[in-house]
Amino acid sequence: MPFIVINRTNALDPIRTVEYATEAEADTAARELLKTQPGAEVLTAQLIKRYSAQVRVTAQEAADIELDAPAEEAAQ
Repeated sequence: MPFIVINRTNALDPIRTVEYATEAEADTAARELLKTQPGAEVLTAQLIKRYSAQVRVTAQEAADIELDAPAEEAAQ
């Protein structure tokens, strides 16, 4: 399973998208990151699962949508 490096100090750091084949490679990358950003909090992690999802978006003309009757009219 691949390993990743996470910079907890900067969630947008592109290093989070790089996968390393071994723990040693990830460790080296983490140490190199600390040389350039000594104040960073850096983690190495083993990637266990990948998740993804899809969202379907539809659009409809507002004139075509049938609105429910207001609660007052429905009660009469």
